[in-house]
Amino acid sequence: MSEPACPSCRRAADHCHGALVEHLGRRPECTEPDCAAPSHIRHAFVIDCADLAGGCPCGERDRSAGTA
Repeated sequence: MSEPACPSCRRAADHCHGALVEHLGRRPECTEPDCAAPSHIRHAFVIDCADLAGGCPCGERDRSAGTA
């Protein structure tokens, strides 16, 4: 069996290979469907939902609420 390429896997550190997506006023979600805990400490990559390709519906609701 070959050794894993990921340094965190080699150290058996609690981590996730997905990206954590932060939503406005909502719990963060991970791009990996089997992620056990969507927290900052387990993810090397954290992005704002507004930076997703095509945007995010929760960001659109927030922007439209501010323009009246």
